[in-house]
Amino acid sequence: MIRLQREIQHYSNQPVLVAGESKEEILEQERHRLARELHDSVSQQLFAAMMMLSALRSVVNQRDPDAAELKQLSTIESVINEAQAEMRALLLHLRPTNLEGKSLKDGIISLLKELQTKIKIKITWQLDDVQLSAASEDNLFRIVQELLSNTLRHAKASSLEVYLKQVDQNVILRVIDDGVGFELDAGSENGSYGLKNIQERAQSIGGTAKFVSFKNQGTSVEIRVPVTKEVSHD
Repeated sequence: MIRLQREIQHYSNQPVLVAGESKEEILEQERHRLARELHDSVSQQLFAAMMMLSALRSVVNQRDPDAAELKQLSTIESVINEAQAEMRALLLHLRPTNLEGKSLKDGIISLLKELQTKIKIKITWQLDDVQLSAASEDNLFRIVQELLSNTLRHAKASSLEVYLKQVDQNVILRVIDDGVGFELDAGSENGSYGLKNIQERAQSIGGTAKFVSFKNQGTSVEIRVPVTKEVSHD
């Protein structure tokens, strides 16, 4: 098993080249392009719509504080707020595909601090400075990114906990929220937490993913990745 896990991690480190560029480079360029377009178009339009709605609400409120239109304006405001939250989640998800020279610990902390600027949520973390292969660390970073994006979009959580530590020959990543949760049987269908994508990323580096969630009781995700040492062969 150790040999197989080592081989999986070894192959995950090998770049896949397409027309002289690695798959990761192509994906990163496309993510940056999409993020720029979304920010310059949709995000700006949503912001403008919210400003116009605020001005309209002020006019209606001055004319008649008990007007029925105020309730309709509140409904529209709620819809725009949800759309903005979706957009912030997408932009967070389109962040760089790798750690850009940072350690895994520093990369995760930067994601958590960014999340705090986008929504009101209490975040606590305990992160050890673990050492894994570059591919393993990048995949764990992307898993955290995926989980935070879904917390922003779906969980409606008020608190989030993130733990990263090494226990014996395994690195354990655990993310826990107190949000609305979901039914595991239906999770892959509604895409609440991108379970399949997270499982595939964990498996690609020889690890495992475990999900525990209950309706209105939050969600816990645990990723275990073996720590394997490269062995030289003559």
